[in-house]
Amino acid sequence: MAGFSLEESAPKILGVSIAVIAAIYVIYPPGLLLIPLSLFIFAYTTKNEKCSSTDVETFFSGFKIGGHRGAPKSFPENSMAGFAQAKADGADLIEFDVALTKDGKAVLMHDDDLDRTTDMTGPIRNKTRAELDRCNISATFIRTAPGDQSRLAAVVRERVPDMEDVVRWAVENNTRMLFDVKDSDNELVDQISNLFSKYNLYDKAIVCSFFPWVVYRIKRGDQKILTGLTWRLKFWSYHDIENIRPRYFGFKQMLFEIIDVAHVWLLKRVTPWYLGADLLLTNNLDISQALILDQKRRGMRVAVWTVNDMAEMHWMLKTLHIPILTDYPELTKQAAHLEELQKIDYMPMHKSHSDL
Repeated sequence: MAGFSLEESAPKILGVSIAVIAAIYVIYPPGLLLIPLSLFIFAYTTKNEKCSSTDVETFFSGFKIGGHRGAPKSFPENSMAGFAQAKADGADLIEFDVALTKDGKAVLMHDDDLDRTTDMTGPIRNKTRAELDRCNISATFIRTAPGDQSRLAAVVRERVPDMEDVVRWAVENNTRMLFDVKDSDNELVDQISNLFSKYNLYDKAIVCSFFPWVVYRIKRGDQKILTGLTWRLKFWSYHDIENIRPRYFGFKQMLFEIIDVAHVWLLKRVTPWYLGADLLLTNNLDISQALILDQKRRGMRVAVWTVNDMAEMHWMLKTLHIPILTDYPELTKQAAHLEELQKIDYMPMHKSHSDL
């Protein structure tokens, strides 16, 4: 990822901070009292502002069901065919991942490389837009959509979409958008900001990222852009949501587990305020009624990724009244009537989703 990387810089930042505080203590112990005041002044003078309540309300009033990368069980992820299918299946929002090519063209791709989802290999940042024109994002796709698949068109060859092509399609089809951004490159930030201005997306789209500095830079470039902070427990220390595959070993792993604890504590209390974020995009394993109520008191919205179980869909849409992202937008209509269809006991309001 271009730009500042917490994974590479956190140990250095921690070491420098400890050295500076130690030096202050040795030279002038009362000077330590100035540190909290300095941090307070710095935070207030550099924080982003939240978006207007009108744009926030307009956007979220029309966002209940989001197609996670389109309809990735019916058509290839991040494909134009997948977005059209998600819309047909009842999604009112499409979520997609953006990346930059070697020649600075903003395109859609989830992974850093092309290996998993296409018939080409290598990092996307090493390919030009012209080279990507030869790339088939349908090459490795296997359809696993549930139920009767006769409603679905045939999967055909498709190129890597341009970000602007998707934005134009969404505007023309009255579909909200969620940009998932993993790259803090100034050029990508500028291109996203330009699209918001060009297509007047301020109440139609939101930009989200796991990386707080990406959210900060997006909002800093245009204070009117809706932004969201994506998170899950132990994101910095484990590759997977089950927390089975550690990112590091030994002391470095321990350090990032400590960073994770601090990150989640700050994320629920301070970070969104400083970033000017309008949404906490939360993993389905970490959702609870207590979290939703607490964030509501703080003026924050909550949405959930990635919800693929019908009982979870029903609980979140009909009981918690929060929007979701799903790989199966076609199931949400059934989930809305799950009590009548299955007569099941879903989770009571007072229980945490993490108890499942």
